[in-house]
Amino acid sequence: MKSFSRKKISRRSFLKNSFRLSVLAFLGIGYEGRNNLRTEHVRLGFPNLPPSFHGFRIVQISDLHASFWVGRDYLMEVVKEINQLKKDLVVISGDIITGSVNSFWKRWMPSIKGDYLSMVVDVLGNLDGGDKIAVLGNHDQWDGKNTELRLVRELERVGIQVLRNSSKKIARGLSSLYVAGTDDYWFSCDLENALHKVPQSEFKILLCHSPDVSLNIKKGTKIDLTLCGHTHGGQLAIPYISQHFIPIKDPFRYLAGLIKEPYGYTYVNRGIGTLVFPFRIAAPPEISCFTLQKCGSEKNDSEKENTIFI
Repeated sequence: MKSFSRKKISRRSFLKNSFRLSVLAFLGIGYEGRNNLRTEHVRLGFPNLPPSFHGFRIVQISDLHASFWVGRDYLMEVVKEINQLKKDLVVISGDIITGSVNSFWKRWMPSIKGDYLSMVVDVLGNLDGGDKIAVLGNHDQWDGKNTELRLVRELERVGIQVLRNSSKKIARGLSSLYVAGTDDYWFSCDLENALHKVPQSEFKILLCHSPDVSLNIKKGTKIDLTLCGHTHGGQLAIPYISQHFIPIKDPFRYLAGLIKEPYGYTYVNRGIGTLVFPFRIAAPPEISCFTLQKCGSEKNDSEKENTIFI
């Protein structure tokens, strides 16, 4: 009968193997989490919202980053989720494609032949119901004018209006609100021009890819709701660490979610896709669904309890 001798495992070997398993578990959770799509419902109350817009629903997505990692099947699932939601307006706050103008992105993004611009536009063409509006993000403008203009042209071909430092009036009966949109903050953002045709007294929604647009909002300017993306919610949201790697001016304030401003609210969407590596930890991809409420309107008790008022 064979005898087996037990080999003693050193503390160093134990720690080394434990670390390796922890890294593998971390990567596995992150890889699985990249497609763990969530729909966040937010009710917001405003005293100046026109009564006819009480209950107006806006669905926001951002940072699709169509690429090798973010493909047609996943993006179609996102569109299907959106199409199941009750909505009056769909907005896309930039980074629809993944630009790769410098060596860093080219080194890390897997490259295979594929027209991701055509793919993502074809997918977004399946969005149903209501107005559809988009703005450009840094990745949408990074690959140069030809790609930028082609993306705008293709989006508008499938019924998605692209606001480029401009605005759109949405009417309900005799009342209206305005949606203004800018180009990316790092490129050709012109907030003044975007608001040029918007009366100061009107209810305003601003779309801009980066929350840094808040730095351009002059004192006394009333913007009721600003919708942004860009941060991915950290993508790998490690408290007090991830913020140092997010390319915005105030990452601790504008990492993700709802922020109260002196002039209204900013909401930072965590995005749909991933960048560089296909991982998300504690920052699941997000569809945001906003319901606008008129302060003082008759609402049931559950609406009152779940609505945030200015």
